[in-house]
Amino acid sequence: MQVIKVITLCFIGLFFVACSTTSLNNYTSKTKELSFYSNNNLVSKLKFDNPKQRHYLSTPCVINSYTIEEKNSNYGKLFFEYIDLDSNCFWTGLASGFFETSLNYELKLDSIEVVESIDINNYTFKTYKLNNESYLSVIYSYYTNTNMFLVDYQGKFYTKLLKELKPEYISKYLDKKRFAGNYNKSLVRKNIFENYFRYERLDL
Repeated sequence: MQVIKVITLCFIGLFFVACSTTSLNNYTSKTKELSFYSNNNLVSKLKFDNPKQRHYLSTPCVINSYTIEEKNSNYGKLFFEYIDLDSNCFWTGLASGFFETSLNYELKLDSIEVVESIDINNYTFKTYKLNNESYLSVIYSYYTNTNMFLVDYQGKFYTKLLKELKPEYISKYLDKKRFAGNYNKSLVRKNIFENYFRYERLDL
C-alpha cells in the first residue's frame, strides 16, 4: 500500500514538472518554433527559418541556456536568449538591466534612450533610440527563475505580440529608421567575468 502511494506521488510530481516545462522550455527545435505564453495560455508563436542555435552552461547555476540568431523571412533579423537558473541561484541585479548594459557596451553606443516601455503580465516591451538616430525593440519575458530576451531589429514581431496582448496598441516607431548593428552576446557566457548571477548554498 505504501509502495502504491510512493508511485502515485512520483507520477503527480512528474505531471507538474511536465506542465511547468511546457511554459518554460518554449523553443521546439523540431518545428523551429518559439512559443510565447501569458498566464499559462499560448499567446503567439514565432516560426524560424534557419536558426543558428548555441547552448551555454555555467555550472552549478544554469539548468538550460541557449541563444538563437536568424534573419527571418517575415520579421527580419532577430536575436534570442533563454536562461533558466537553478533554484539555488539568484541574479545579483535586474536581469533586464544587465542585458541593457551589455547591449550598450557590446554595440559601443554613444547614447541609448528608452522611448517606449510597456509591462504586460510577465512581459516587458522596450523600444530604444540609439545614438539619437535609430530604433531597436526588445522583448523581456520572465518566470520564477527563467529569463528570455528577444532583440527585434525591425520591431515587427515585437509589434505583433504586443498587439495580441494589448489590441489597442499602435506603434510610433515601427516605420522609423531601425538600428543596423549586430548584438549576439550571451549573458551566461559573460557571467564568468561580470557576475550577473551566482550560487547561494542553503544551510540545512
